[in-house]
Amino acid sequence: MSQPSENESLERGHLELLLRASRLLSSSLDLQQVLDTLMDQAVEVLGAERGLILIQAPGTGQLVPRSARGLDIQTIVGEGFRFSRGVVDEVIRTGNPLLTSDALEDERFRESASVNLYSLRSVLCVPLRSGKQQGVIYLDNRLTRGAFGESEQSLLEAIAGQAAVAMENAILYEQLREMHEASMERARKELAETQAQLFQSSKMAAVGQLAAGVAHEINNPLGAISLNISSLTKVTSEPEALRKLNSVLQATERCRNIVLRLLTFSRPQETLEEVVDLSETLSNTLELVAGDLGRFSITVQTQLEKGCYILGDPTELAQVVLNFILNARDALAEVEPAGGRVLQIRCQAGNPVLMEVQDNGKGMPEAVKTRIFEPFFTTKPVGKGVGLGLSIVYQILTRHGAKVDINSRTDQGTTFSVKFPPCED
Repeated sequence: MSQPSENESLERGHLELLLRASRLLSSSLDLQQVLDTLMDQAVEVLGAERGLILIQAPGTGQLVPRSARGLDIQTIVGEGFRFSRGVVDEVIRTGNPLLTSDALEDERFRESASVNLYSLRSVLCVPLRSGKQQGVIYLDNRLTRGAFGESEQSLLEAIAGQAAVAMENAILYEQLREMHEASMERARKELAETQAQLFQSSKMAAVGQLAAGVAHEINNPLGAISLNISSLTKVTSEPEALRKLNSVLQATERCRNIVLRLLTFSRPQETLEEVVDLSETLSNTLELVAGDLGRFSITVQTQLEKGCYILGDPTELAQVVLNFILNARDALAEVEPAGGRVLQIRCQAGNPVLMEVQDNGKGMPEAVKTRIFEPFFTTKPVGKGVGLGLSIVYQILTRHGAKVDINSRTDQGTTFSVKFPPCED
């Protein structure tokens, strides 16, 4: 049996190496590992002194080294990075492979500064394409002329073709992994928000039950006190005594109002469902408090779109709007911003319907913001509030399927953003 010729042995060896490269390239979905494997195979198969893979960066198109052999990392990132830029640019421009047995003698490159500076001899460079990304596989040998021939070029092109498929899979895998991580991050945030809402709801339910018991226990004594004070005012005409009795009567009435609010807060209610024009509700409420806002020199700016229809209870929604506006008024009353006190009211149609109440008042720190809807929590002085207004607002919004967000910074103001489900046709 005749022995295979040198060319046949070389071709068989190249085929075996190509198959091995194909298996290795398809064994990983890690892009960097794919490129490193490609570089290993190219240098081993073709006997190059050095090898380099450059990939165009998305957006900028700048060639970025991704893998190299025979070059340390300092060389790759440094200014003295030694490869023929003329050869690489030519391959990128034409999209065709380039082979030269002796770059110093090749008329295409012998005038190249890099070729002469680095005394490059054999150079082989083939394009590497994967989707929209382009790059090159670059091999050189500074000592040996004719180190690469047409068979080496064909083999490197074949390996580059295999690598392109592996790179495409790796890039797709990276994109899917990033999408999965982004999706998981969104899910974690949504879960955290849901847990916070459930915690807030359970806390308010517990406080509501407590408030109902306390309100009933207090209401009867208050009624007795009020009745007796009223009787006493009818049997005395002494001015000082009447003054004191009226003062007690007013305090008792205030206590009864607080109890009434406690009962309103704690009592389960059925929301009246009808189509409500949220822009109209905002406009009507602003008319009611226009004089009060004027006392504090507050400028009101409105952006109320048409078609802001939601399904809900008009009385409760008016209560929500009024609470937000009055809280903004109180925040503005405590400061004098350089541009004047400004209250901005916005209503935007869409899915969801968006309502925003924004002021440039004193704002609030994070510690206050996290407790703003907590029953009985208030930053106002004693006698100015009992901390139930925004708690009731939160209950109303929850019943309406709305989500509320607060953006507030100390000395910069506060924005309440509420998203309502739109009224379905």
